[in-house]
Amino acid sequence: MLEAMARPSPKIPVWRFDTNRLRWSSELPTPYSYSKPKVLKSLRVVSYNIWFDLQYQKTRFEHLCLILNHLKPHIICLQEMTIPVLQVLITQPWVQDQYVLSDVDGRTFAKTGKRYGVIMLLDKSLIVRQLSIFPFVTKQGRQLLFAQILIRSELFLVGTVHLESMPDKETFRSRQLQVCQTIFNRFAVTHPNVTCLLMGDFNFAPEWFENAKQMNILRNWADLWPAIHGTDDPGVTHKNYRFDRILFQSSRVIPKKMKIIGDKPIAQFSKEKVSPIKILSNLFFHSTNPNTVNVYPSDHFGLMADFNIKHI
Repeated sequence: MLEAMARPSPKIPVWRFDTNRLRWSSELPTPYSYSKPKVLKSLRVVSYNIWFDLQYQKTRFEHLCLILNHLKPHIICLQEMTIPVLQVLITQPWVQDQYVLSDVDGRTFAKTGKRYGVIMLLDKSLIVRQLSIFPFVTKQGRQLLFAQILIRSELFLVGTVHLESMPDKETFRSRQLQVCQTIFNRFAVTHPNVTCLLMGDFNFAPEWFENAKQMNILRNWADLWPAIHGTDDPGVTHKNYRFDRILFQSSRVIPKKMKIIGDKPIAQFSKEKVSPIKILSNLFFHSTNPNTVNVYPSDHFGLMADFNIKHI
């Protein structure tokens, strides 16, 4: 069963905004699809479970956009993306100008239960060699979104996941991580210099009993938060737990820093100095003008990590 789940799904296209036709168009990625790559000295990635709930959705989305546009990551991995929110995201000028996307209409989301999934936004300067979706054994529509990105002489294998939810789903999470390890192993041998990143909502915490078992499946990976901040900083991202992680493997790329984002109430964030961006209104959004004193962009905090790549 595990091998069956790890078989390659059809490649999925990347989506690029066509400024002439004013619409998103899809294409299978090739090294020749994109403009001349920038000479990057550092790489910034963000992982964020943005919460599919309708509560204060419009205001939360606006501040999510402010955060992401302010940070300007090269790779953005979002979990719990819904079709209505995605339809608004793709109207944002900063998204259209800066990124190619793994999905624009929810076609990659599992068609079971609530329609939500994971997406990637990839800076247009990156050479995306391939995007793929690998299904998991799941009752909640979970899967691995997997990108191969070439930066000079280094192949970056980037995966994002939203592992099975609820404490009693340990076995599902184990099988899902086994699929992840199988996929990364398969593609890591295709290039002499490889950096691997697996990020998302893992739905188990370091202090849980299952952590040792799950991380043994990924025993050659570094869990970046304790690797950078040590074990004294709990790095809480959801309800007093560290569910959200960025895992890392590389012999040449060096992690520089990692921080939690979206950990301030919207009312407080609004008072800080951030670049204003145009947020387009949309009828899909559920609520307006909330009292945002205790409202956060999501029920999770996000993660941002920077990597030194100037020597690759």
